Amino acid sequence: MAERFAALTPLLEPRSVAVIGASDRAGNLGGLAVQFLQKFGYQGEVWPVNAGRTSVAGLPCFADVASLPSVPDMAILAVPAESVEDVVATCIAVGVRSAVVWAGGFAEGSDAGRARQDRLEALCRGSSLKLCGPNCIGIINTAIGLTASFSSLMTEIDRFTPGRVSMVSQSGGIAVNAHARAQALGLGFRVTVSCGNEAVLGIPDFMQALLEDDGTRVIAIYAEAMPDPDRFVAALADARQRRKPVVILKGGANEQSARAALAHTGRLAGSDRTYDAIFREFAAIRVYSPEEMLEVALHLASLPEGCLPDGNRVLISTFGGGSGVIATDQCARDGMTVPPLDAATRERLAPILTPLASSMNPVDLTPGSMTNPKNRETLPQVLNILTESPGTDQYLCFASGFGALAPAFADMFDAVRRRATRPVGLSWLAPPDGIVPRLAANGVMVFQEHARLIRAAGHLVRYAADLRHRIRRVSLPGASFPWDAHMSPSARGVITEDVVAGILTAAGLPAAPGRMACNVDEAVEAARQVGFKVAMKGISSTITHRAAAGLVALDLANEDAVAQAYTALQVRAEEVGAVLDGVWVQHMFQGQVELLVTAFRDREFGVVVGCGMGGGATEIIDDVVFSRAPIDSVGAGDLLLRLRTLRRLPALLAEEQRDRAAEFIAGFSALTASAPWSRFTMEVNPLKVGDNGVAAVDGLMIIDQAED
Repeated sequence: MAERFAALTPLLEPRSVAVIGASDRAGNLGGLAVQFLQKFGYQGEVWPVNAGRTSVAGLPCFADVASLPSVPDMAILAVPAESVEDVVATCIAVGVRSAVVWAGGFAEGSDAGRARQDRLEALCRGSSLKLCGPNCIGIINTAIGLTASFSSLMTEIDRFTPGRVSMVSQSGGIAVNAHARAQALGLGFRVTVSCGNEAVLGIPDFMQALLEDDGTRVIAIYAEAMPDPDRFVAALADARQRRKPVVILKGGANEQSARAALAHTGRLAGSDRTYDAIFREFAAIRVYSPEEMLEVALHLASLPEGCLPDGNRVLISTFGGGSGVIATDQCARDGMTVPPLDAATRERLAPILTPLASSMNPVDLTPGSMTNPKNRETLPQVLNILTESPGTDQYLCFASGFGALAPAFADMFDAVRRRATRPVGLSWLAPPDGIVPRLAANGVMVFQEHARLIRAAGHLVRYAADLRHRIRRVSLPGASFPWDAHMSPSARGVITEDVVAGILTAAGLPAAPGRMACNVDEAVEAARQVGFKVAMKGISSTITHRAAAGLVALDLANEDAVAQAYTALQVRAEEVGAVLDGVWVQHMFQGQVELLVTAFRDREFGVVVGCGMGGGATEIIDDVVFSRAPIDSVGAGDLLLRLRTLRRLPALLAEEQRDRAAEFIAGFSALTASAPWSRFTMEVNPLKVGDNGVAAVDGLMIIDQAED
């Protein structure tokens, strides 16, 4: 047998299945499993195993695994939790290649359950047994009728509709509901995996197997915890390389980061934004509901392989003007444009459109295009012209009703879709009975709300852009920064700006020159050295936001102003109860744009670098994006272009300015990637960007007291 699913072929496409614990007793899950395998035409051998039975569901029943005619590829363990270890040990001893454990009562429950799962893991470790579960609903492979599952889905349908989407889920309920909905839409799934507690195999293992499967066009994932982030990243990287779309619904989005929240970064970044960065890096499509996950995955699977938009320009056709107006607004909110049709296309359309139609974009075909027989004859030509029109990247067709004429329009659309060389999507409000399955039989995903199709189109645009982008962690040449020459490895808490400025300068990153002063005379001399105008900042390890505490003086143009400011800062420090280590006297670098550049060590994915709009706007507009570190200057430039502000106001940073800022971000990412602490945050805010260069104006580092 070809290893279609690589190492997991015995689990996802077994040639024989033993159902251990099966009986004909009402409610017995093992007996139900045997019946499901028979009902859905499983193509391999089925062997019930139960010492107390001679037959189950009309099949001979065997006393134990050792008594089977041959060693099965798969064992379904329909036994209680307390029996699982002994049964798995027997399966390993006789050479069973894979097993599915449905039972709960493991790590999801008590300490005793956690210990039971630890023993199960230890038992399987080093063996060749591929185990799914425990605490899972199991595995369905519609292509071969494999139902290693007790899902109620199989009681509600008579046959599977094989599909091109495969799903892996840590939640059995979400997996089953998604599969049931895909079945109802007439498109179906290929493989559905409920991986449960992931004692042995987890999401990355199943992803890797599905990447090897030519029958799987799109992989849908529901995940909460990610026990093995490195292998998850490796699987995402493989998917990106193969250009096989992965659609991910990540649960637990509001989990708070365990890092200190003293810097801006602590409030702007968290585990969820780190996942955003990972998904962007590997072009995984992130969605936010089970319905969205299903629709986007099915739509992707319905397109010709490799058919993606080149940009964000959308052509829309409707059968009523109002829906086009609303759709244009919705496209804008999803980052897409609806440009006017070119003159040549409009000239081609003019003789064959209805008198009331509009050939602008959105194109209003009017209801008369279907209800008038003459217009109905020319409608296929209109649709073909639209799909061929230049200047747009995907075509969204909106339909509604049509009654007895609905089959005719469905066939028109399907014919046009088959000819298209760019993505074409269909939304049909209140489709008459039979229309959705009619189109599904030809692989068409029919959206039943225009906004949902627009949202899916937006995902296609971002997915195609993510495949092109260059924001990827890289290996940069050169030795890592000698941190121990500047700081003690045991340093903890807030590292003040003077130390951070020294580190940036030593790393070759431009910082506004500054000097520490401990009295008025030193402050005046420092101002002479760095050059007027200067800023003065009270330095204290207990104050992280000095401006808010009134410990900053700006635009000091002469020595008298410096002397007065020094005295005022000392007075202010006493008022707020802060002990100053000194006053930082810094040259005021002139820049037109202020950026935030930051890095921290994420507990799952390592050091993460970010950039955003800085200065006083940092937390107000919350415009910040992240990537794993280190990245090169090309990737850093792409990262900057992901900022909402720069997308809307690209002229804010000239290309040369953006290149300089990108070089700083890349260097900063290399510096922080080598930081030795298990939990830290390092932040420059602002990085000022001017006509003649960039400079870090304010820096902060926080090393958490607690260790991982």
